Amino acid sequence: MDEMDAFNQTYEIREKIGEGSGGIVYLAYHKRLQKMVVIKQIKRVSHNLQSNRREVDILKNLQHTYLPQVFDFFAIKDKVFTVISYIPGQSFAQLCKQNYHFTNQQLIRWAMQICSALAYLHSQNPPIIHSDIKPANIMLTPEGNICLIDFNISFFLDGTPMLGYTNGYSSPEQKSIALSHGKTKIVLDEKSDIYSVGATLYYLALKKKYDDQNPDFVALENQTSETFAAIVKKALSFYKEERYQSALEMFQALKSIPKHDQRYLQLVRNHRYQQIGLSLLLAGSIALGGFGIHTMKLERVEKYNELVASQKEYRLDQNYDKQTELFKEARDLLPGSLESYYQNALALYQQQEYQECIDFIDYDVLNNERIDTDQERIGDFYGVGANCYFELEDYQNSVDYFEKAIDYLGYDEDYYRDYVIALAYNDELEKANKKLDEAIEHGLGDDSMYFAKGEINKSLGNDSVAIENFEQCLQLTDNDELKERSYILMGDIYINNEELIEAHDVLLEGVETLPTLHQMIVLERLIQVDIDINTPVYQQEAIEKLQQVIDNNWDSYDTYDNLVILYQKLNQYDKVEENLDYMLKTFGEDYNIYKRYAFLEISLQEAKENSQRDYQQFEEYYQKAKDLYQENSTNDPEMALLDSVYQQVVSGGWL
Repeated sequence: MDEMDAFNQTYEIREKIGEGSGGIVYLAYHKRLQKMVVIKQIKRVSHNLQSNRREVDILKNLQHTYLPQVFDFFAIKDKVFTVISYIPGQSFAQLCKQNYHFTNQQLIRWAMQICSALAYLHSQNPPIIHSDIKPANIMLTPEGNICLIDFNISFFLDGTPMLGYTNGYSSPEQKSIALSHGKTKIVLDEKSDIYSVGATLYYLALKKKYDDQNPDFVALENQTSETFAAIVKKALSFYKEERYQSALEMFQALKSIPKHDQRYLQLVRNHRYQQIGLSLLLAGSIALGGFGIHTMKLERVEKYNELVASQKEYRLDQNYDKQTELFKEARDLLPGSLESYYQNALALYQQQEYQECIDFIDYDVLNNERIDTDQERIGDFYGVGANCYFELEDYQNSVDYFEKAIDYLGYDEDYYRDYVIALAYNDELEKANKKLDEAIEHGLGDDSMYFAKGEINKSLGNDSVAIENFEQCLQLTDNDELKERSYILMGDIYINNEELIEAHDVLLEGVETLPTLHQMIVLERLIQVDIDINTPVYQQEAIEKLQQVIDNNWDSYDTYDNLVILYQKLNQYDKVEENLDYMLKTFGEDYNIYKRYAFLEISLQEAKENSQRDYQQFEEYYQKAKDLYQENSTNDPEMALLDSVYQQVVSGGWL
């Protein structure tokens, strides 16, 4: 099947919807996903798509409320295409042509949403600079939120200094690049996007493009507010160092407008006086209509609470797809309420999606203009984020987040204990011991104390003392989470010291004593130890434990890949084929599956008499694995082994 056939099997082009300097844009139907998508043919991509696999994967993994989802990238001959979710609604350019008037509050809210999306893009590694922010590239969805489209994919993939220049919106440095035809050494960065945000807001407020030779900030102030106009003016500074230095800084400035805008404060005061005067007049109408409004709000709250309760149940049952579905429904119902966000953050943490969880907390919660971040519950988000950073071994950020959690919540045994541990891993041992003493004075439980000491000794390399601390914790605690963590950490110590039998015994004890909810990570560690010991008895145990993973609905691609490897080692070829067939049906084609089919076929043929051997099927599997592997950026030593086996078959005259 060639690339065009694969394209036609997946996508149905409905119409061409635009063409510009960046490429040609089509509206299409994605047959497998059964949804409308936008396909853009990217112009001027000079690098081979495969050499940019890392960048492609970064773009495909982008997840933000105010950005479209990038579904796919592919190349057909010398053309590169990207597939992005279709965003319903109208662009702000279209709305302005229809003479829509935007209120100051709307502009503030949408500006914060734009900054939130940009802060997320700029935080990627490498940073993604949009470079073409203007009303035509900002959609207003039917829900009343923005979606920042056309973030510069070819700019990101190709690394060229600039893709285009839009007069009235592009920064002075972009203009310099355009006039020099790309010969200048000026580099675009986050502050170039910030300028374009300012120019866009200026246009939306006044319905005229910003002219740096004849700016009209007085009109902007009269149309919006003094503080809003000042923020736009700062963003539009000619020199980059005079603008906001990050989208997050501009977001915070916009968020603080109500606290600084005198007109707003006067409006609040007037509103209070009016409330006093109107209270008697409203008494009768409240009796007639207020009850209906109150009932409607109460029903929304009750529905929200039901959704959050179900969210929690699905999270604990590890049905994460359903949890995510209910999170979105609850969030849309009451966008400023925190509990649905908290359950979603915990779900991401449980799935070990640590960086995604941090991004979610940073951009969907802490930088969400609808959420009041002065609430005590925000401390728990910092706590979850601290644990994510710890798992990523970013101990400095873990310490910082634990300190913020404690600032919000005061003394909390779990956070304080883990704060002490993060300090120890961050080489702040003196402070760690001091904080541990403070926690003990606050009444830190003996189980938590021994656990913290175990972590501190582990960080110092005092392995035998750490093992004793964790064992003491296990003897004292009724906390299943502390038990789980103790078993995992003891197992890690034994594994690092290559004491695999001891690691096996500790982890097996954990699996046999922990409740199901706390078994998953311990079970994964045990399976890997069984595989590493590499004897038939332990291999058979690994198979049994992998089946336990499947029975608990924790299975993934790796579960079946491990089963295939183990059954192959035990010469149970019917089980190998059964699991490979399931993988191909469930997960689709990839080089690894055909690689395993090829190794299976070699084993099957070697079990036959020479006169009965036929390596044609092996050759088919080998070629499929080879072709798909060339499209993948991973370095797999097993493919080199497969190449060697293939050459032996050829040199032996079997093909």
